[in-house]
Amino acid sequence: HPLADVLRHNIYRERIAETVTDSVRALLLEIANYNVQVFEFIGGEHTSKNVMITAAKRKRSRSKKELEGLRNRLKSLCCLHGIQEQRLAKWVGEALSLDGDVEDRSPPSAKNMPPL
Repeated sequence: HPLADVLRHNIYRERIAETVTDSVRALLLEIANYNVQVFEFIGGEHTSKNVMITAAKRKRSRSKKELEGLRNRLKSLCCLHGIQEQRLAKWVGEALSLDGDVEDRSPPSAKNMPPL
């Protein structure tokens, strides 16, 4: 794996996992027709978990070409990091693998939502 020497250190593995997870979330929101911004909202000296993702619904839908590009980027990112499943991707019906299979396309409900 291209990142094997980085991922063998737990602290780096944890940081990369957080970054990749937030990147997957942002891409999924973009695919769902949101404008997305990711930014630091609390200085890193206070907490390592200081990223906020904001999303605003777009008035006009993305073109098929834009969506295809976003989906390719999502799948490439997931492939690079070995991500085969992600709950938000399931809820919005997006495939993470290059073969395009999505197991569950059911929308989120109170029954399968994580606890608050």
